[in-house]
Amino acid sequence: MRIIDSYIIYLIAHSFVYSYLVTLFISLIKPTSVRKAVQIIVLILTAIIFAVNFYCIFQLISRLDADIITLMLGTDVNEAKEFASVLVPKWIIFSVLGFYFFFIALWQISKRHQLNLGKKASKVAMGALGISIALATYNWKAWQDGPLKLFVEIASLEDYDDLQSHYTHPKITLADDVQLPSHVVLIIGESFARSHSSLYDYDKLTNPILSTYQDSLLLFTYKNIDSPAPTTANSIQLMLSTYSKADKSSGNSKKWYEYTTIIEMMQDCGYHCYWLSNQARINKHNGIARIFAEACNTQWFSGSENLDYILIDSAYQLTNQPQHTENQFIIYHLVGSHFDYSKRYPKEFAKFSENDYLSEPLDHRGILASYDNSILYNDYVVSRIMKLYNDKDAIVVYVPDHGQVMYRDPNSPGDFAHGKMDDKMSYELGIEIPFMIYASKKYQEKHPEIMQRIRASQAQNKPWNTDDLPYLLMDLIGVKDVGGKSVRLKSILN
Repeated sequence: MRIIDSYIIYLIAHSFVYSYLVTLFISLIKPTSVRKAVQIIVLILTAIIFAVNFYCIFQLISRLDADIITLMLGTDVNEAKEFASVLVPKWIIFSVLGFYFFFIALWQISKRHQLNLGKKASKVAMGALGISIALATYNWKAWQDGPLKLFVEIASLEDYDDLQSHYTHPKITLADDVQLPSHVVLIIGESFARSHSSLYDYDKLTNPILSTYQDSLLLFTYKNIDSPAPTTANSIQLMLSTYSKADKSSGNSKKWYEYTTIIEMMQDCGYHCYWLSNQARINKHNGIARIFAEACNTQWFSGSENLDYILIDSAYQLTNQPQHTENQFIIYHLVGSHFDYSKRYPKEFAKFSENDYLSEPLDHRGILASYDNSILYNDYVVSRIMKLYNDKDAIVVYVPDHGQVMYRDPNSPGDFAHGKMDDKMSYELGIEIPFMIYASKKYQEKHPEIMQRIRASQAQNKPWNTDDLPYLLMDLIGVKDVGGKSVRLKSILN
């Protein structure tokens, strides 16, 4: 406890020194009109930074860092509105406003009464400043968590505009007598909690169509799968490249985009790569998804105001062009069950209502109903995408980027959306996802050895993380090793 208290004192000392320096700098500005303009700008920026930090600490249980800044920069206006309406509690809004009014009142009082420090008080203040400077000098590393943290995190944001410039083209070795499947499909879902899928014993029928595929021995589900992170940006960079969580935590200087991606590997195997997205392209910080998309041979973005079914018509038009005779690797990026859940399905899929959740707290029922309706619609969309390939030599993998907490965290019973990075229970709930492989009849006939391994691995029910998704996809098409490393070692089929 003593160490924690000491560190807090260091942070306060740093804050005091930086505040004094900023105030001193502003006071020296001439003329008065410029000084007042700078004061207004600094106050506005300070108010914004305070509000964001307050939300991060008390709602996300995380300090403001590069990941959160990237998430903010990659959010469009519509997503921001939905986020504010769903995931910003009223108590946080009132608390932040309360602090604002408190400091405004102090400012007005100081102006009205012209509060000035006397000689003795000035000496005490200068003494406090001297002590703070000494503490800041003694423990300068506290800047990492202090007022400069925001600027350090912004400076650390990386501009990774071109994955292809980092291609290394590792040697890819195919298994003996392998015949590459003509279609490999990856469906990236959004915010799908495994606990809300009837394929995984949920008590509400949220996956009726995919259940029929499973009964027909076309769909194979895996029950012990986690995503690499509870947020989209972090998850996708790990899912679609050989960059791993171990690499991320090792502190090595190699960046994630310098690792081999699944797109590069599929292109090197002769596949024409498509990225079909129902999410907005946004800007250069629209993380990671846009960067992967632009490495593909063909990209198509619908925006963020459409239901996911739009991808089915677009897929047919784009992938059935006469000039595209190569094998195809197609990635569908869904909006899925991204909050606001009630906007993720048409009215005819509003099967569940608040009356179906009477055992739940009253303020949970509407959220649970709309979430399950979004899962029900997702079942329809995913099943229709799979159906596009039922007469082809095709293998289809469905994997969400991450799950949702959905009121299951006893420490935070009101949380339902993303898991929190710095909260163990919330994090683990936020990465629990469904995972399924659809194999067409033609694929099953042409690749009996791989099908045998799919069935065997499903029965084993071993834990696996989609951090290793590239190795599974390579394994499914018959690749033996990449860059001299066996893909089976990290494939769930091993």
